[in-house]
Amino acid sequence: MKEYDSKNSNSMLDDEDELTVKQLIDGLEKLDQWNSVSTPNLQWFQQNIELEKKRIRKKQWKDLLTFISVAVFVLSVLIAVVYRQPILFLYFQLVGIILLPLSLNEIRKKVSNE
Repeated sequence: MKEYDSKNSNSMLDDEDELTVKQLIDGLEKLDQWNSVSTPNLQWFQQNIELEKKRIRKKQWKDLLTFISVAVFVLSVLIAVVYRQPILFLYFQLVGIILLPLSLNEIRKKVSNE
């Protein structure tokens, strides 16, 4: 009797599973019909890729020129200070040596609090 009940319950589960799968497939097909999926044109993709590459190159050149300009300015000021008034350069060094540990300590406190 138990074997018959287990076979019967298994067949009922299989029927329910098949019905569920069929309903899922039908629902997915309806979704596909409502929202048609179309692949964009290959030329559109290639055009967007080229535009993005140009934009990135332009940004990199701008960043590079900005970096070089700032570096030249800083080095020019540094050289002018060292050759014109070396004592002023030493004061800047001393202030930097004193402020660097303090600023690093502040950064560590902010990180440890978070």
